Amino acid sequence: MHWQTGFALKADSIFVVEGDAMRKMMRYEDNLKYWDRRWSEAECDADSFENLDIYPIKYAEMVVGNNNGRVAEFGCGLGRVVKHYHARGVEITGIERSEIAVQKIKEESSDLKVLVGDVSKLSFPDGYFDTILAFGLYHNIEDGMVDAIKETLRCLKGSGGFCVSIRPDNLEMRLNEWYWNFKARKKYGKSRPGYFHKWAVKEDEFRAILKDLGCKIEKVFYARNVSILWRVPFLRKYRNLKNVSEKELRSCGYQLNTVGELLDRLLRLAPRSFSNVMVFIGKKL
Repeated sequence: MHWQTGFALKADSIFVVEGDAMRKMMRYEDNLKYWDRRWSEAECDADSFENLDIYPIKYAEMVVGNNNGRVAEFGCGLGRVVKHYHARGVEITGIERSEIAVQKIKEESSDLKVLVGDVSKLSFPDGYFDTILAFGLYHNIEDGMVDAIKETLRCLKGSGGFCVSIRPDNLEMRLNEWYWNFKARKKYGKSRPGYFHKWAVKEDEFRAILKDLGCKIEKVFYARNVSILWRVPFLRKYRNLKNVSEKELRSCGYQLNTVGELLDRLLRLAPRSFSNVMVFIGKKL
């Protein structure tokens, strides 16, 4: 299957199709501005994960573990994964497009190796890293997503391991978009969102992309960074968010109370429908 990096706009639609069927999700705020605002408002991340059974660290552990080689995290955000592994002696480099995020990391943790970088044009030599991570990165690239994946894989050595995630095109993601756009319409008063936010992708589509780029996929997981039920305050462990910091939530997980957890277990019986990230683990051939 051949994947094009261009796209075609469907008339009178808020969605755009790339390749065969990838769905373009729109918001009322430009993607770059959204993430700069997000990182400027957020607390600095904790130095390590308290809960190793949550996304993304649960899956990063499957490829990093006791890795003694070079590790890269592309799209490192405020550095929670980089901090976690740096504290454990792993030689890890974080690459992030947001200068705001990188500056914030360096102001708090000057010893971390974190760089401002564009994943479509990286300065690292071919095969420089033994392992690469990319959580929630690729679906944020409006034009040239496939080229960006190819460029990050260029920096991975042959037989090197990768762990990457992308947003699935499923029921939970569609419900999430309805929720956010409903809230945003009240704020912006516009009938249709006009800015690119992210791509949503089917599993077979992303499998085909990775295969065409010379990768062997070993495992695929349907996971979450936060349950859709967490949107409902009375199902949260902490109903009042003033009682918990975002740093703690990102380190320990966005936890539900007993009722919420029971309901969430029912949703997890259909992981392909109720998940908000697909995690792909494999090796470069």
